[in-house]
Amino acid sequence: MPKSVWIKSKASNNAKTLVIAGSLLVFIGISTLYVPAVLVSLIASVIFFLAYLGIRVGVEKWMQPVYSVVLCYDHIQFHHRYGGWCLPWDKLQRIDVPRLSDGLNWHDMNYVGLRLSDPDYLLDSLSPRLSAHLLTEQRAALLASLRRSCTHCQDSKVSDHLIEDDYFKSSSGKIYTGLTGMFANRMKKLRELTGYDLLIEQDILDREPEDFISLVRNYKSQTLREHNA
Repeated sequence: MPKSVWIKSKASNNAKTLVIAGSLLVFIGISTLYVPAVLVSLIASVIFFLAYLGIRVGVEKWMQPVYSVVLCYDHIQFHHRYGGWCLPWDKLQRIDVPRLSDGLNWHDMNYVGLRLSDPDYLLDSLSPRLSAHLLTEQRAALLASLRRSCTHCQDSKVSDHLIEDDYFKSSSGKIYTGLTGMFANRMKKLRELTGYDLLIEQDILDREPEDFISLVRNYKSQTLREHNA
């Protein structure tokens, strides 16, 4: 049985540095308030704003999970600040970097794509809270895919496809509504445009996407071989 592999998340990088820097800026801003000058007051306002941004971003980074992906003997886990999902190996059909066509050229997306053999399995276990945040985070990927697939379309027409219907009927006949239904429709669009149902941002992985993909493929093959032995 292979040991579990824990992929650290880079989303929490520099969290402590940002919080400390923001706190220092607060003290600097307070000290400038004792100088009676209009220009100094304006500078203090800028310092307080920068301090607020630093502390806010730092705290948000601090709250991110330590690990983004975990490879286990019978499944792969994805960890997010607002939840996560778990997918058995036999439900993962393919994993690779999605590519978008630009005439004769192809461009890699800044994501790792997962194509599922049974999307219903994921939808049945996905929390509405996580669905809402993934819908927001994947908006840029969907927009880029839509623009590549319809280069002659106006932005207003492309933006119409960014709003998902909250009703979805799967190929197996299951009905999904609300945020889960919206995410199901998003998965369908992503599959049509990129060939993949789920996207993982490369920026949260602790290694190059090619290394991560190779690791997942090899780990999956090993676990399935041992399971069928």
